[in-house]
Amino acid sequence: MIDRTIFENTVESLRKKHQLPGMSVCLTDSTGEDYLKAVGVRQSDSSLQLEHDDHQRVGSITKMLISILILKLQEQRQLSLEQTVDSIFPGILTHGSRITVRHLLQHRSGLKDYIWLDVAGTTCIQHAVSSLLDIFPPQSLVRLITNHDLEFEPGTEYKYSNTGYILLGMIVEKLSGKSIEDIIDQWVIQPLQLKRTYFPLTNELRPPFASGHSKATPDMTELSDEVTEINKLNTSITWTAGALVSNPFEIQTFMKALFNGTLLSEESMKEMLHFHETDDAMQSYGLGLHQYTFANGVQALGHQGGIHGYESVTLYYPDHKVFLTVIVNQMPVGVVSIAGQLYRNVFECDK
Repeated sequence: MIDRTIFENTVESLRKKHQLPGMSVCLTDSTGEDYLKAVGVRQSDSSLQLEHDDHQRVGSITKMLISILILKLQEQRQLSLEQTVDSIFPGILTHGSRITVRHLLQHRSGLKDYIWLDVAGTTCIQHAVSSLLDIFPPQSLVRLITNHDLEFEPGTEYKYSNTGYILLGMIVEKLSGKSIEDIIDQWVIQPLQLKRTYFPLTNELRPPFASGHSKATPDMTELSDEVTEINKLNTSITWTAGALVSNPFEIQTFMKALFNGTLLSEESMKEMLHFHETDDAMQSYGLGLHQYTFANGVQALGHQGGIHGYESVTLYYPDHKVFLTVIVNQMPVGVVSIAGQLYRNVFECDK
């Protein structure tokens, strides 16, 4: 059992230490008991208290769901991870005959990341906040990189690329015959009875929600002295690379289902948990899943997310059977480090 007072005080002290508008946490101990705490405010210029189930953007945690959909399609024999992109979308990539579905999942495709490429004088990621009325179909995002050389031979190196997960979303839609929002709803949200998790079709968050806050410039290349409030985001740009909306409790419900075998077969889980080294010595990557090694040697599995106004991370500590999800309505803040501090403080004090 965790000391609830220590847990709640730690969450509040970390919010103050990092000067965050709001921070929402779900921690599940080895007995299965959940500890929920939301501190701070929904908007920095308001006294409205952040609630633990408020809608917030979770960025690249979306990639975990997309990986699961791909693995479920393989379980249904609708695809193989060794299939090439060309076998599904002939001619969509210059090097599509050399890039497999597995390469896309692992960020080992060599494809440039469309997020940072120029679109009419502005990077694609900046359009997420500056071009709210434009629609960017996934095919148009992929086309941004088609004339670029591969950064390395597929399968030989790791480099994080959102482009791969846009392609994976397109593959899910083509092979399932359903929209990405419908298949996520059918295969994940409904079975797990998630009430406040959804794949957005509009730029607005459903109420109740926490506004995002950013200290980064709109192109995310530099830090600013000013904090910008962000409520609307062009989700067609982030799509299956990072558009999901949820809250810590429901993300953790999803994580529990993943690691207790509810969502995937044992064979698929083995595939997902086959990790390769990355460009960070403290992280490795499987199929839509990080393996983190913290400074104290503790390991955790999960994914982090960063999107305009929000940072998030969801973690499972297999040696201790503990789950932890943190969402902060500001970026950049270093949410993985914050989660690590929270874990250490709670469990070191609990000894």
